[in-house]
Amino acid sequence: MIQPKLALLIILAAGLVCAGSAWATDVKEVHVVHQHTDLGAASAQHMYRFEPAILMLEPGEAVAFLNSMGDHTVQSQKGLWPEGIAPVDIQGRARSEVTFDTEGLYGVTCARHGRYGMTMLIAVGQAGLDQAAALDVTEIPASAMARDAYAALRDRLLQPGN
Repeated sequence: MIQPKLALLIILAAGLVCAGSAWATDVKEVHVVHQHTDLGAASAQHMYRFEPAILMLEPGEAVAFLNSMGDHTVQSQKGLWPEGIAPVDIQGRARSEVTFDTEGLYGVTCARHGRYGMTMLIAVGQAGLDQAAALDVTEIPASAMARDAYAALRDRLLQPGN
């Protein structure tokens, strides 16, 4: 026969295991994006970049943007951000985390270097991929170099196996 104290400990331990496993399933994945300046690059278009420049997320996952310091910023790209979603404007922070709860296609740019093609695309869920397939970059209010960068990112995002 099990002693009452031992039975209570077994019940408490089982409860902690169940609570712990339930908590673990609620942990969101955080993807890290670095902002780089490569002074050895052959052109300005390759000098300034987000890395990685393409992300595919599930709703509820987050992105930690690193090195939004000095001249680097993280901003929502007008014309490439879902309606009704608060825009992002990060500057002067070593690390800033953004959670993407709503499916869709999100364009991100650096306010200073976006004109050189420092852009990225974040596709959240199937809707993000569907919107990428329908994306007409000529409608994005950005420099020609930035639009070209978004077109290249869109094409990479839609490649099979990506």
